Amino acid sequence: MSSGYQRRLDALTEKLQKDPGLPVPNPTVSYWQLPPLESVARRQSAILPETSDVVIIGSGITGCSVARHLLTTSDSISVTLLEARETTSGATGRNGGHIQAVPEETYDELLPVLGLEATKDVIHFTLANVEALLQLAKTLSPELQSASEVRPVDSLTIFINDDKFAHLKQVVEALDRDDEKLAGRGKILDADTVREKFGFTNSKGGYLHPAGAAWPYRLITGLFAELLQQYPKRFHLEALTPVQAINTTEEGIYMIQTPRGEIRAKEIVHATNGHASHLNPGLRGPIFPARGQMTAQIPTTRFGVQGDKLSWGIEYGIGFDYITQSAQSGEIFLGGGFLQADMRGLGELGNINDDEQSTLALAHLNGIMNTVAGQGNEAHDEMKAAWTGIMGFTTDGLPLVGKLPREASLRSGDGEWIAAGFNGYGMVNTWLCGKHIADLILGKTDPEHVPAAYAISAERLAKMGANVAAERFLNHSLGLE
Repeated sequence: MSSGYQRRLDALTEKLQKDPGLPVPNPTVSYWQLPPLESVARRQSAILPETSDVVIIGSGITGCSVARHLLTTSDSISVTLLEARETTSGATGRNGGHIQAVPEETYDELLPVLGLEATKDVIHFTLANVEALLQLAKTLSPELQSASEVRPVDSLTIFINDDKFAHLKQVVEALDRDDEKLAGRGKILDADTVREKFGFTNSKGGYLHPAGAAWPYRLITGLFAELLQQYPKRFHLEALTPVQAINTTEEGIYMIQTPRGEIRAKEIVHATNGHASHLNPGLRGPIFPARGQMTAQIPTTRFGVQGDKLSWGIEYGIGFDYITQSAQSGEIFLGGGFLQADMRGLGELGNINDDEQSTLALAHLNGIMNTVAGQGNEAHDEMKAAWTGIMGFTTDGLPLVGKLPREASLRSGDGEWIAAGFNGYGMVNTWLCGKHIADLILGKTDPEHVPAAYAISAERLAKMGANVAAERFLNHSLGLE
C-alpha cells in the first residue's frame, strides 16, 4: 500500500466520522417541490406543544410512515413531527422518483456477505415496499392519486459496457436458479431491441423489469395534509423547528430542545437519514451523508411522454444514472453522475451541502441521455432545473432499523428508535421500515417484518468502522475492485 493511498484513506475515514450537523438552511430548489404545498410546507402550531407521546424527527417518507401508522392504528396516541427546514425538503423531496427494487444488484452484492436466505429476505422486503406504495396509492383521494403520480412502470436498464452486461446475464441466471419466485421477472434485451423498440442507439443491451415511479414530494406532503385534517388534536407538524439537543430526566422522559422551546416525549423516532449521527454521536462512522445530483429536463418531441409506462437507468462499468418521467407534464427527471463528480465521487461523501450543485456530475447529466440515445435520436432539449440532495449511507451497505442502543445515542433512556441509512434506496425500504417502528412503539407482538440484517445493535455498530466504508469507496473510485 503506497503512502499516497494511505493518506487518502485516512482523510476519507476522518471525513466520514464528522458530525454532519443540521441540514443547511437554504438548499438548491428541487423541481419536485414546485409549487410547495402551502398548507404543510412551513406549517407550525401557534405554540409548540409542551408534551407528546411520540416525537418524530424528520418529515420524509420514513417519518410520514411512522406517523401515519401510529395515528391510524392507535385511537389515543399523540404524535409531533419536527423538521429542521420546510416539510419534506430533504431526500424524499429531492430524489429520482423511482420506486424500484434491484433484486439482481442486491443478490450480487449481499450473497457473499449474508448468505442466500438473508439475501432473499432483503430482496423480497424491497419488492414488498414497491407493492405497498402501489397499493397505498389506490387508497388515496382522486386528487392526491393524480398529483402524486404513483404508478407501476417497466424499468429499462441500458448497458453501455460489455463486461457489465455480461455480468448481468450471469447474475440473472444465478438468481433465477436460487429463487424460483423471481424466475423470469425480468427480460434481457439485445442491443438491436434496445435501439429499435426503445430508441437508444449506443447500448450493448438492456434489462427490462417491473418497477414503480412517483412524484414523491406530492405524495408525502399530501399524506401529511390528510393526517392534519383527520387528527387535528393528536398530530402536530412543526416545520422550521430544528432539534438542537436531546436530554433525559431521571424518569426516562425525553426533553427535546428547539429554538421554539422544549417538548417532552416518551418516545423519539430518528428519521433523519444522512443527518442521523448529528444527534447520535455513536453513529458517526457507521452512517454518513452523501450528496447526489438531480436534474429536470424537457423531452424532445421525438421522445414524447413515456413516463406512464417506463422508467430508465444507464449502467456503466462502474456507476449508473437513473431516470423517470412525469406521466402527466412530461419532465424527465435524470439523476446520478456520482463517479463523474469531484474526485470521482469522493467529494460527495460526507458532504451535506445541498445548497450547491455538484458541477461535474451536472455536466455529465446534461449530456449522457442524449449521448446514449444517439445523434438524431435525442431524448431531451433544455435543462429546466438542477438541484442536489443528501442521502444516508452505512458502512455495511444496510439500513439501521430498530430501537436505538445507548452506544449510538450516548444518552440514558429506553425509548429512542431509528430507521435510517438507506444507501440511495429509500423508496423501496422506508414505508415498511416506518410501519415496523410504529408497530414496535405500539407494543405489537407481530410487528411488520423487516430483514434481520437491518437490525441495529451495539454489536453491529462495533463492526461498522468508517475505515471500512472509506476503503470500499476509495477502491471503487480508483477502479481497484
